[in-house]
Amino acid sequence: MDQRIDLVEHFQEMLGSSHVRCGFLSSKRMPLVITPIDSTLSDNGEAFAAWYRHNQAIFDSMLLEFGCLLFRGFALRENSDFQAIAQNYPEHAFGYIGGATPRKNIAGRVYESTRIPATLKIGLHQEKAYMAHYPQKLAFFCKQPSVQGGETILCDMRAVTRRLPVQLIERLRAARILYLRNFRAPSTPENEPRNTNMREYHRPWDEAFLTDDPQRVEQLCRDTQLNYQWLEDGSVTVSHTGDAILKHPLTGEDIWFNQLSTQHNNARSMGELGYTYIQRAYRDKPARPYDVRLGNGTPILEHEIAPVYDALEAEEIAFPWHSGDMLLIDNIAVAHGRNPFKGERDVQVALFD
Repeated sequence: MDQRIDLVEHFQEMLGSSHVRCGFLSSKRMPLVITPIDSTLSDNGEAFAAWYRHNQAIFDSMLLEFGCLLFRGFALRENSDFQAIAQNYPEHAFGYIGGATPRKNIAGRVYESTRIPATLKIGLHQEKAYMAHYPQKLAFFCKQPSVQGGETILCDMRAVTRRLPVQLIERLRAARILYLRNFRAPSTPENEPRNTNMREYHRPWDEAFLTDDPQRVEQLCRDTQLNYQWLEDGSVTVSHTGDAILKHPLTGEDIWFNQLSTQHNNARSMGELGYTYIQRAYRDKPARPYDVRLGNGTPILEHEIAPVYDALEAEEIAFPWHSGDMLLIDNIAVAHGRNPFKGERDVQVALFD
């Protein structure tokens, strides 16, 4: 632990001890918080953006060590302030085409964080780990925190990997993971789900692919290396087989990198009520919104992946937002999610390659 404190002090010196202070929010050392001492950085958006660009290489090094950085108290108040930071990074290819979570583009490279209903918890996950192409980094900006709940949850996936049984890791490493995701036909009064939560959970394909042209959907699937199959009910199922373990491209660490725990149909991932509803509502449907199997198509039993949920719960950290916060995440090393909330909440995200 002392070594990490020494690293924090080292990076603080590199950034300038007269400009900022660095420290941790929790005993689990995540996230690392950077706060301004120099009032110019807290009051002047252009000055902060210029300072960020000047020190971006240092932030990249810090991110490799700590997994996520929280910028708190800086001149980040509007979407344009966040956009100015997002412009420093290469935009994630294809944006959120074919993504799992309902979200709309706000402006430029910035999206809604999600439109999953406020009553639901979003489980820990690494963004787009279910596709061939995924962002390397994420940045979140809080314009307005919720009045109750709505914390972002974080998890060091290197620590999770160390907790997992070697036999489970090696089995999934060899077998890989098959992701099956179904997008329902474009909404009409006749086929719109009656359950409000299901409208967002089981998305229509015209929303997921931003087109009402089936041929364009097929081309986007080819572009993003998704297999596709049109079903008789007008829905489309896309599939991808991915690795369970990823070698971090910069550190060389083997890290548990997948969305097995969030896309598996069971009560632990969906809650008892959600799982019961899915079991009943999709009993006679040709496909469920999500399914995960071994790479050869063999079903994965809930008890087989119980250690994954145990490890995630052991390492989960709840991170409460302040207005103007920006959180930078290494998408491979750190998973994120969201607690349920009440009241208005405006948290935005940008995806970077």
